[in-house]
Amino acid sequence: MTDPRDQIPHILLADVNGLRASIALVERGGTPTDVKTVDCASQDELIALLVKLRDGFDGPVLGVGVAAPGPNLDGVIQLTHSPMRLEADVIAERLDLHRLHLVNNFTARAMAVPLLDGPALEQIGGGAPHRDAPAGAIGPSEGGVGMSILNPDGFVGWMAAAAEGGHVDLAAANAREAEVIGVLRDMHGHVSTEHVLSGQGVLDVAYALSVLAGAPARPIDMAALLAAARQGDPIARETFALVSGWLGAVSGNLVLMAGARSGVYIISATVLSWAEMLDRALVRERFEAKGRMAAYLRDVPLYLVNEPNCGLLGLTAFFN
Repeated sequence: MTDPRDQIPHILLADVNGLRASIALVERGGTPTDVKTVDCASQDELIALLVKLRDGFDGPVLGVGVAAPGPNLDGVIQLTHSPMRLEADVIAERLDLHRLHLVNNFTARAMAVPLLDGPALEQIGGGAPHRDAPAGAIGPSEGGVGMSILNPDGFVGWMAAAAEGGHVDLAAANAREAEVIGVLRDMHGHVSTEHVLSGQGVLDVAYALSVLAGAPARPIDMAALLAAARQGDPIARETFALVSGWLGAVSGNLVLMAGARSGVYIISATVLSWAEMLDRALVRERFEAKGRMAAYLRDVPLYLVNEPNCGLLGLTAFFN
């Protein structure tokens, strides 16, 4: 028998990172619009924010969806790179709502993919989705690279499976890339995708190039590196050429590994911050540069996602 509470239309949503939380109250099936981003560094602070949001609404609330970086292990997410810990049982008890979904933040972002269209998507190159095939999502962030595979469920929706592709070995396509990876190997031992595509990784690539140039120096931050690139600094410009190529190559690898012929979606504030320094032509070239499998990639679409609230939008799908 259907529980009548499942017909309640409004839900609470929160996307947290250990320092801040983006929160919203939305109607199921709707796009989050009135989003507030506030300081939030603990589970108690998050619960207080959600209670305040719920109590300020004149009507019933069905449940709450929370997205956070890290795997959900038996109802607990220990946030990556943060002491913040989220426990589904505690949140459910304190909020006393009918439904709760505690999910990995990149899984939530991936679940937004079927809901995106129009200005939220910038297509890089050609191709059209093959809707009976999986889609892939990749998300370089400040400290890592999220990855997820979306599979059509055979009915009306999609199911997202979290992946750890950010930790796969990074491959070199030419001698210059091999040189850079050699420096990074001295720094990290194992060199993975996130060692070049995360925000910190891009700065490490710039440092590796400066080492090879004989004058080791690490940019202060991404803003400084972008400013240098726009002023024509050769190391900064080569940095963005390298990471653009690797972004395309890794996205193409995701297609091959997951059969993601419905397309790959780059969901990343980090990549968006590169703006015109992202070499879109090179991204697409390396996306397709798979030797005898190039034809397999040629008609697969690749998108850069411009929706700032993908995590909240994707959380709504868990209530449909």
